[in-house]
Amino acid sequence: MWKKISYCNCVKRLFYGCFFTENAIFAKQNTIIYVSIFTKNNKTMNGKIKSLLLLILIGLNSLTVFGECPFSKYTDVVTACTGDNDLGITYSAGISKEEVSFFPLRPNKRTGKGYTHGIGCLDETPSPAWFAIKIDQPGNILMNISHSDNADIDFACWGPFYGDTKQAMLENVCVNAATYFADCTVPSTTNECLQMHLEQCESKFAVPSTASEIAKVESREKISDCREQMERRSESDTEYECFFGNYDAFPIAYMIDCNFSNRASETCFIGNAKKGEWYIILVTNFSGKPGNICFSKVNGSATTDCSVIVDANSNSPVCEGGEINLFVNNLPAYATCKWWGPNGFESDEVSPVIPNVTKSHAGLYYVQITTHDGLKSEEVPVKVNVLSNASVDTTLRIVEGDKITFKNVEFSKAGEYQVPVKHGQCTKIFNVTVVVEPLLPAYIEHNGPICEGDSLFLSIGDAPTSGVKGYIWSGPNGYHSTSECPVVPNMNLNKAGEYSLKIKKDGLVFPVAPVNVTVIPKIKNKVTQRIPFGESFDFAGQTICDRGVYTATFDSYYGCDSIVELYLVPDMPALEPSEFFTPNGDGENDVWTIKNIEYYPEAMIRIYDRFGKNVYEATEYSFEKAWNGKDKNGRNLPSTDYWYTIDVQTADRVYYGHVTLLR
Repeated sequence: MWKKISYCNCVKRLFYGCFFTENAIFAKQNTIIYVSIFTKNNKTMNGKIKSLLLLILIGLNSLTVFGECPFSKYTDVVTACTGDNDLGITYSAGISKEEVSFFPLRPNKRTGKGYTHGIGCLDETPSPAWFAIKIDQPGNILMNISHSDNADIDFACWGPFYGDTKQAMLENVCVNAATYFADCTVPSTTNECLQMHLEQCESKFAVPSTASEIAKVESREKISDCREQMERRSESDTEYECFFGNYDAFPIAYMIDCNFSNRASETCFIGNAKKGEWYIILVTNFSGKPGNICFSKVNGSATTDCSVIVDANSNSPVCEGGEINLFVNNLPAYATCKWWGPNGFESDEVSPVIPNVTKSHAGLYYVQITTHDGLKSEEVPVKVNVLSNASVDTTLRIVEGDKITFKNVEFSKAGEYQVPVKHGQCTKIFNVTVVVEPLLPAYIEHNGPICEGDSLFLSIGDAPTSGVKGYIWSGPNGYHSTSECPVVPNMNLNKAGEYSLKIKKDGLVFPVAPVNVTVIPKIKNKVTQRIPFGESFDFAGQTICDRGVYTATFDSYYGCDSIVELYLVPDMPALEPSEFFTPNGDGENDVWTIKNIEYYPEAMIRIYDRFGKNVYEATEYSFEKAWNGKDKNGRNLPSTDYWYTIDVQTADRVYYGHVTLLR
């Protein structure tokens, strides 16, 4: 059974609401609604809805439509040129008061009330008329744009654009309209070059205040003439060093030139134009008076191509079985047409229609117009594309849990679907069969948990045996591998976490359930062990008794290394300094003794007199090196009390006290 995909989209200015039924498929391309009706499993439809849908289809079929653009259809843009027009083709001014709604709303500067649609230098865009010109000879060109009834007009010009024909150019423009017609902030610009020249007019023709009245009048006239000439040249002479045009802030992005004034004529400057480039000009008719827009060249080496002004077109692309509509958009009064094209087609009608179109009708059609006085135009080509309406069968394969997009439609479930795709005036039906492949039974095997510093070995359990084209492994810290069984060396805590796998097989990518790998860090324990003085301690198969740090490695529960640092602290005997000594040379008690000092050879002993002067210090204190009552210089010290400090670093202890020296 065919499944139906429903869309509902509103179109600005065409519909005020949306609706859909189970047997109607709405698809949107840009801002146009296309409707296809399916009654395969639904034989009845409300009559009012049928009628409304039919009206929609008839109305859309009669339009040449495309994407969002400032103009509503291609034929709104009329080809024009600045050269002689012997064919009598005219370019009508816009008379509609409606503005270009594509452009953003701005506060109305003229009235101070409400908002108007503007862009660039144009604060308002009333009664718009669109024109396209094509460059023939390259260079600079300054054009004059005016209204035949001397009415106030303004303009904006964009470009350059490209295309063999006007329609090809406009198709590209409308695809990128948001970029090409982006609003721009127009800065305030001063013609500093002109200002300098105007000042030179003043200095050149000025006369002293003591000059005669006649001389002063002549001076003012010369200054006025000089200023007028400079200002005129700055607006119209493209070779003048101070040429400014109407507004020298342009070009800005794709806006080449723009002016908004109360003049009945404007000048548009296009610099460095290339042969074959197109430019689009919007002329706004502020007064709304009927009339023609006149284009004329003022200055510059560039020229416009007048061979394109016969604005011939068609409703291409058309569908097989439909009809080709050929027409001339700007046929002069009393002129006739001659059409010819593929399959020996010929017609003298102004707008011929070719019914029951097949692929053989595609190609170039030509038209030539003849004016009432016998003047013939060039042969104007019109390209017509014919699109096939035949349905297309296609099969899409996805993996369970995945999604796939086809012609902007997303699929995630198996089944058969119909996807209508609008192409020009045609709707091609794609019969889509979605096949969902089940996940593979494969799973990830590994040797975790991993000891820090060891290697992680990854492998695939129940791996597929055929059709495999590759593997994609990923993991923590940016890990990536395409091996079947990768090895991650020197594991650490940064490499712990989730590891995943995707298998490329039979043109699809199958995900495999991820695994979490744990890394067990090397455990470092610091232990302090105190033992009685003179005893020993067994550690990692060793018998130790001396103070110090001992390190050994043990196996943890998971077989990982566990490092233990043992700080052995024997309980050493306390120091017992004697309270007095008599260095008189009788062989008894001649030196100051400290009981148990031999166990602390690193101890620092310092002796101070009652004034705090250091008179003696020593390490590795022994009976032979003991203090004998002399100072550092070997002189006998007087009998009195002295103070001592004994700094035992290994025991983290300092002894304080005093000793009496008696002679």
